[in-house]
Parts: sequence; C-alpha cells; structure tokens
Amino acid sequence: MHTERFQRLRKKTLNTVFDKAVATKIWRSTVRNQLRGLDIKDLYDHYDFNLNIDDRIQAIKSSILDGSYSVGTPLIYRTEKKYGICRHMVIPQPEDALVLQCLIEQVSSSVLKKQPSKNAFYSRDKHNVKKPHQAIEYGLSFREQWKNLQKKIYNFTGEFNYLVVTDLTNYFDSIDLRELRRVFVSHVEADEVIVDLIFRVVEGLSWKPDYLPYSHRGLPTANIEPIRLLAHSFLFEVDQILKERTGENFARWMDDITCGIDSKRDGIALLSDVSDVLKSRGLALNIAKTQILSADDAKFHFQIDANIEIDKYEELKPGTTKAKLAERQLWFKYRTHFRDKSPKAWDKIAKRYITTFGKLESDRLLDDLSDRYISNPSLRTNYLIYLSVRGYSHKAAMRILEILEKIDPFDDLSLFQISHLLTQWNIPTNKRGGDFVDKAQSQLTLHSQKKKDAQSFFALLWFKSKYATSQDLYRFLVKYRNIWQNNSFLRRQATAAMARFGVARTKNQVELINQQAMSGIPTTVSVANQISQFTELEKVSFELNAYLFPQTKPTVYPHSKFIVLCSVLSSKYIRSKSSITEKINAYVTDDRHRTILREEFEQPLT
Repeated sequence: MHTERFQRLRKKTLNTVFDKAVATKIWRSTVRNQLRGLDIKDLYDHYDFNLNIDDRIQAIKSSILDGSYSVGTPLIYRTEKKYGICRHMVIPQPEDALVLQCLIEQVSSSVLKKQPSKNAFYSRDKHNVKKPHQAIEYGLSFREQWKNLQKKIYNFTGEFNYLVVTDLTNYFDSIDLRELRRVFVSHVEADEVIVDLIFRVVEGLSWKPDYLPYSHRGLPTANIEPIRLLAHSFLFEVDQILKERTGENFARWMDDITCGIDSKRDGIALLSDVSDVLKSRGLALNIAKTQILSADDAKFHFQIDANIEIDKYEELKPGTTKAKLAERQLWFKYRTHFRDKSPKAWDKIAKRYITTFGKLESDRLLDDLSDRYISNPSLRTNYLIYLSVRGYSHKAAMRILEILEKIDPFDDLSLFQISHLLTQWNIPTNKRGGDFVDKAQSQLTLHSQKKKDAQSFFALLWFKSKYATSQDLYRFLVKYRNIWQNNSFLRRQATAAMARFGVARTKNQVELINQQAMSGIPTTVSVANQISQFTELEKVSFELNAYLFPQTKPTVYPHSKFIVLCSVLSSKYIRSKSSITEKINAYVTDDRHRTILREEFEQPLT
C-alpha cells in the first residue's frame, strides 16, 4: 500500500523518469546494444520486447506507479579466471536493464560533476581509453617513448621516474551496498525515490545463494553502464587523494590505478594512504598486483618491444610475400611469449598476437590452438574471435573437436561460446561438414549429460537450433522437457527455438508452442505469443524490414536474427512474397540456414 508521501511526492518524479518517448529512446540507443554485447545471448534477440516496446514501457511504468514492480530473476553465470576459480556475472531481464538505465540517466550527470578528476574512467561506451602501445613513435629512444607513454596514455603533465600500478582485490564482490548507497547519495542531485529504486533493482540482481540471509555485500558484476557508474562513484574519494598527492598525474580505469611518482618512497607513501582510505570502506589493494615500476621495469611489464614488433606486423597486407615471411617470424615470437608469463601485460600481448594472426589471414595458430585454449582461460574469447574471423575449415573444425574432447569446463561460458562460434560458421552441407556437425553435437551432448546444469544444456540447445531438422528439434525438446521447463531462462530459449518448426507444423508442435504461451512465465509467454502472432502477419513493417534486412549488410547473418526470420516466414502471406525471397537470397548466405529456408519454409532460393 502506498502512503500519501508516494502519491503526492514520489509518483510525480517516477512518472517523469519513465516517460514513454524517453524510455523508448534509451532502450533503442543504449540498453538493447548493451544486452547484445553480453556474453550469453538471447536466441530471439529480445525482439519480442523490442517490437512491443511501447506496450512494455507502459506496463513497466504502471507497475512502478502502482507499487507492483519487482525485479525479475536475473541470469547468473560463471566465467573462469584461473584454476577453476570463477567470477559470477549477472545478466538482468530486459525490463530491469531498462528501468536501471532510465534511473541512472536521471543522476549520471550530477554524479559525474562530483568526479574529482577526468583521469578516471568507467565505461568503454563512454571513453576511448588508449593502450600503452599506442604511445609508441618509431625512431625515438626509450626515454622518449617512456615520456610519451606517460603523456599520451595516462595524460600526465610531466615525466616521472616511476609508475605505481595497482588494483583492488575482488572489487565488485567486496562492495558493501549500504556503504555504497551512503557515498552515492552524497554525489546525487535528484529526488530520493530515484536512489531508492536504483538500489532496489541492484539488490534484486544480487546473488543470494542457498536461501542464506542477504548480506548486502557485493555489487552485481554486469557489463552494463548503471552498475559500472555505481562502482566508479564509490572511488571518488580515492581519486581526490590521488589527484592531490600526484598533481593529477594518475589514471584510473575502474579499479585499475596507475600513478606517476618521482621516487619509490613517494610511491610507498601514496599506497599507504590509499590503502587506509580503502580499508575504511571495506576494500583493499591487491598486494600481488601492486608494483612500483622504474622505466626499465615498465619496459618489461608493458612489453614495449613486443608491442613495437606487433605494430609492424599489423601494417602488412595479407597474402603478400612480406606477410608470409613475417608470419613465420610472428609464429616464433608468439610461441616464445608463452615461456614467461610474469610481465604485467602478458595476456594483453598474447591477445595482440592472436588478433594479428587473424588480420594476416594466417592459419598458423591452428597448429596448437586447442592446448593453448584449454590452458589459458583468459585468452579463450580471443581465440574464438580468431576462429570466427578465419571461418570454417577442416583444420579449424578438428581443433574445435579436440577442445570439446579435452576441456573440463568449470564455468558456464566456455561451452556456449563454442556453440555460438559453430552457429556463426558456414559449415558445408556435404558429408565432411555433416560428420563434423554430428561429432560436435555428440561432444556437446556428453558435456550436458556430465555437467547436468542449465548453461551446458543451453549450449546444446543453441547448437541444435541451427543444425537439427525441425522434427529432430521437436523430439529433442519433448525428450528433455523436464530440464528446460523447470528453468525460466531455458524455457524462454527453448520456446524461441520453436520458431524453427517450419510451415508444416504438426498438431503437437502447435500445442507445444501454445502451452508456453499459457505458462505464466512472462519472458516465455512473450516469445511464444510473438511466434504465434507472426503466423498471421500480412505485411512486413518498416521497422521489421529494417531489422531483418538492414541497409548495412552483415558479413554473417546472426543466428538469433535468423530465428526471428523463421518466425516471420511462418506467415503464408510473407513467405509467398517474391520481394522477401529476393532479400533473403541477398542477405542469408549460410548453407545450413538456406537449406532450412528451402526445406522448412518453402523459400525458392537459388
């Protein structure tokens, strides 16, 4: 029940915050892209939410104003850091991500005005932070390069003899939300109800294992702007100390800190002061990663020479004689790099090597990729990007099978990332391609049966949503119904996969979709209703056409967009239009996708 305070004071503020036009713009310009950029994807690309955005915003606004709003169940998954030690990551429901972004838009400008220094950064979307190798100018002595590093990368006003480099121990996990709230309120120039609702959402997204009492400790780790801004603002008092003690010759990227100092004693005194301030907030410096670096030390830890070498290789044109010669040199340096992992920037250099092999269109990395992928969790995403850029080949396929056979994933991400890569690849529909698909599916199935968790099942489901026939997919969903129906995230993804049932849907297939529409789980009901409604679609709107066939043609037609396309083609009016077929012919180039459209959706593709 609301009090008169809410009716007379708070309701007016919230009514303004969730203005339909403003919230729609925030969804389309910010939130949707943030969700797409997260590690775990939605098989329907949240298109049901996007298509009905006006109604969704109105429903969100009504629930907030009448007091019935509650935070939906977030997806919490693990990513491996090292030795099976995992970080818990959070993906909010689209509604909650939008609510949080609308609220943070109201306060972000006032919060950032209180930021003591412009040398602290928190969002890759908001800041273009340079990397150390971008300060290099060829022909200069290292002393000049050292000077450039400080001025161009860290914005130091002078040149210092030493750099202090440090970060915080388990920063997000260590934040006391009650303490964060007190600090955040001091920065905000906005009505109290906005802050109250921000922290209501944050607490709703927090990990609460095993029905234990809520500890109020730990800011959810999520790569979305509102969460990062909260974490950023908590360190403003540290920024003030760094600014005063270094004359603003410091740089902070979230909890990574670099300062310019003249002597080791100055560095020790600075670290002591910063440590005391952090302890008063329940935080601590990461002693293992704290160093005071001389110019020579920095040259080693930032791998300046390696960066210079890689810059030269990146400038070469793939396929040329020079590129072929350089490729052999790069391969030797890449393997040598793995012998000593002590430099601070070791993983950053390793990632640059991987990226450069992709730019040179080289398959050299495939020689030992599976072993390096398994033994270096921090590089897995980069190896997969390399494999995505290089595309399918028999050799690359063999490396993936080796990874699937050898890997013992302790996290929730590795298997999905591989499955996602396999749906990006254009795997031939010939016997060799078919054999690879069967072997990959068998391995994903074994992992799912062994791990018996939602994310390994999701990896298999994502794979089958492309490579299974409509009948095989139906049988799979029916057989493992007890798994996906008992998990709200899996149930939505399984329902999205039902868009693949084709135009000759059986009575049982239609009934399975209808059952999801009556499930009472909002995210599942939404996608099930959208699939059913598209069956009666008579024309493709401008917005839907722009989504399916954007002006800038993608190199690879995204699989989640393909699932939406399948649901649209369930309409006999749409799939019979020659103009749609022409666009599909131009945009959808994947052999497996085209086979599905020909055999299951009556598309006369050439």
